[in-house]
Amino acid sequence: MLEILTPIYKVHRVSRSVNPATFVAVPGIWAVLNSDGSLKNVVTSSPDKTNKLVINSASSNPYESNDVEVGRVSTVEDIGIRCLVDGAGFTGNPLVGHLLAVSTPLGYEGKLFSTTENPWGESGDFQIVARVEEVDAVAGTIVFRTISPSIVTL
Repeated sequence: MLEILTPIYKVHRVSRSVNPATFVAVPGIWAVLNSDGSLKNVVTSSPDKTNKLVINSASSNPYESNDVEVGRVSTVEDIGIRCLVDGAGFTGNPLVGHLLAVSTPLGYEGKLFSTTENPWGESGDFQIVARVEEVDAVAGTIVFRTISPSIVTL
């Protein structure tokens, strides 16, 4: 689940090309921006690539999934956007103030993880994309704010 808490304008959303046969478009999951402007699934740490937050999905709803079926998805393209996500968008137990990077382990691709907690003991360079602002342990959700990407070595 992804809920965007900041009012966004069209300039904050960009429609990007994807391969509809292989792309896993789920709101709240992050994807990697290719040099040609298209998106691909996160499979390895790509600190030299820019990660983008996917905001529309491939679902049973014909209206929602139409863009994905024709090879396009929308992404958030601005810093300072507040979002609420559940376990579909993050992994581990991040705390308020933790910096978040995009995870790469199998089954967790594209989810956010806390670089402070580092649940898998990841090593290498990762791109920080957000900061935790609120944690609701009962509901299993976090609120994060997108930040200007930076690189951290774990």
